[in-house]
Amino acid sequence: MSRIALNVALAALLVFVGVDDATAQSREEARDRRARSRAHIESLELFGKVYERLVRNYVDELDPEDLIERAVEAMLEDLDPHSQLLTEEVYDDLMTSTQGEFGGLGIQIVVRDGYPTVVSPIDDTPAFRLGIRGGDQIVEIEGESTKGWKSSDAVKVLRGPKGSQVTIGIKRPGREKILPFTITRDIIKVESVPYAFMLEEDAGVGYVRISNFSRSTRDELQDKIDDLDDQGMRSLVIDLRTNPGGLLQAAKDVSEMFLEKGDLIVYTKGRLAQQNMSYYSTSNRGRVWKDQPLVVLVNGSSASASEILAGAIQDHDVGIVVGQNTFGKGSVQTVFELGPTEALKLTTAKYYTPSGRSIHRDRNRDGELIEEEGIDLTETDESAEGDGGEEIVDPEAEREVFYTDMGREVYGGGGIMPDIEIEPSLLSDFEVALERDATYFHFTNDWLVDHDHPGREAFEFTDSMFERFWTLAQEREDLPGYFEDMELEMGRELFEEHRDEIAVGVLRELERREKGNAAAYRVNIERDEQVWKVVDLLRDNPSHEELFRAAEEMQKEQIAAAAREAVEEQGEEASVN
Repeated sequence: MSRIALNVALAALLVFVGVDDATAQSREEARDRRARSRAHIESLELFGKVYERLVRNYVDELDPEDLIERAVEAMLEDLDPHSQLLTEEVYDDLMTSTQGEFGGLGIQIVVRDGYPTVVSPIDDTPAFRLGIRGGDQIVEIEGESTKGWKSSDAVKVLRGPKGSQVTIGIKRPGREKILPFTITRDIIKVESVPYAFMLEEDAGVGYVRISNFSRSTRDELQDKIDDLDDQGMRSLVIDLRTNPGGLLQAAKDVSEMFLEKGDLIVYTKGRLAQQNMSYYSTSNRGRVWKDQPLVVLVNGSSASASEILAGAIQDHDVGIVVGQNTFGKGSVQTVFELGPTEALKLTTAKYYTPSGRSIHRDRNRDGELIEEEGIDLTETDESAEGDGGEEIVDPEAEREVFYTDMGREVYGGGGIMPDIEIEPSLLSDFEVALERDATYFHFTNDWLVDHDHPGREAFEFTDSMFERFWTLAQEREDLPGYFEDMELEMGRELFEEHRDEIAVGVLRELERREKGNAAAYRVNIERDEQVWKVVDLLRDNPSHEELFRAAEEMQKEQIAAAAREAVEEQGEEASVN
C-alpha cells in the first residue's frame, strides 16, 4: 500500500476506532458505536482489497500515488469546496500564507514574453540589496533556461532554506549580455497589512489595507495604526476588499483591537462538541473605537476571517460596513496532518457573528452557489383591481433579521450586508485589454532605458510618451486579439480617446519601478471611487454619532431607490406581457 494510502487509512482508524465506548450514555449507544466502528473497518478493508487488486492485476500499470489521490478526491467531491487533500506544494503555500514568511530571494514574479519576470523586489531582501530590478527577466536558474516556465515553476526552485544559495541569469532591458547573480536566500516576511497612509490629511482620514489574516497581522496593523496616529489620524478606513481570509485566531486578534474587553467576537458550532467555541475580546491593548469614526470596506471577494472582523464591528456598532455584499464563507476548516508532506483540510464547523448571524452560503466544488428555492419578490394582491395586482416585497424581508447592540437591523443567510452599498469603479474594456497584454509594464521597461522618472508630482504624460506608447502597442503581437475579445477595434483614434487612462497606467508602473508596490498602489487609489466616496462620508461626518446617523439616512434612501427601480422594472415587464 502506498504511503498516502497508509496515512489515510491510519487517520480513518484513529477517528473511527479510537473512541472510548465509556463515553456512551447507555449500553445501546455503546452497541451502536461498536457497530459503526465495525462498519468503518469493513469499509476500509474493502477499500484496501480493491486498491491492491487494481495495482497488482489491472491490464495497464497504474501509478499507486495517483490512484490513491484520485480515490481521496472522489471521497471529497460531494463535500464543500473548502474540504480538500493538500499535496506538498499546496500545503507549503498554505503554511506560507498563514505563517507570513518563507525562505527565498524577496521578489515578486510573473511570466512576461515566455520568461519569469520580476515585477518588483521586496524592500530589504537579498534581491533588493543586490540590485535586482522590476522588469528583469530571469532567463536562467542554475544554468537551465527558464523559457516556457510558469511562475510556480520558478517559485519552487527559487525558494529554499535560509543561508542556501541560487544562481540566476538576468536579461535586463537595455543590456545585451545576461547578468549572473548568485543570491543567498534569507527569511522573507510576507506583509498581510501592506499599505497604510493618510487619504486626506486635512480631514484626518487614515487608510489601511489588510490583504489576508496571518499570525503577524495584528502586530503589523498595530504598527500601521500607531504611525497613522502620529500623522494626525481622526478616522480610519479598513480595506478588506478581495481579502480571502486566513486564520480564525488572527481574525480574533485583530477584532479585539477595536472592541471592549468581554465583547463576543465570533462563535462556532460543529458536529462534535469540541468544535463549539466562543471567542471573546480579552485584550486591553486595543483602543476602544466607539468615539472615533471607523469604516470597513468590503466587496464580494471579502471572505472568512474578513467577514468575522466586519461582522464583529457591525454587530457591536463600532463602525459601519460599506461596499458590496461579502462572499459568505462562514465555515471553519481544520488541517489534519496525514504525513510529512500531505494534510487534509476539512470543514469542521460553521461560525456565527455576535448577533447570531450565520453568513454562510453553500457552494459546490466549482465554487458556484447552490441555489435555494427561489425567493418570490412579488406577492399577488387579491383585492387589487383586474386579474390580480402585484405588491412589491422587500427582498431583505425574506432574510432572517438580527439586531446589533444599538438595535439596528442586520440580516443573515448570505454574507455580510453593508450598511451602505457603493458600487465599485471598474476598469474600462480598453484598460482590460492593455492589462492582459501587460502593455504598461513593457512600455516602462522600454522608456526607462533612456529616461528617468521625474517623480509623481512632476510627472507629465507628454506627446512624445504617447507616440512611443502607441508605437510599442502596435508591436505587441497579442494586443489586437485582446481588443477584439472586448469588441474593440485597435487603432490610434481609440488610444487618443483613452489618453488619460494610459497616462495613469504609465505613472503607476513608473512609480512601481522606482519606489515599489506601495507607490503604485497609491496611484490606483486616486481613481478608486469607492474609497473617495467613503472619504467624503467621513469628512462630512467627523464623529461616531454623525457617521451612524448619516449611514441610517443613506440606507433609507437606497432602500427607497431600490423599491422604485423594482416598480419600474415590473411596469416594463407588464407592458411587454
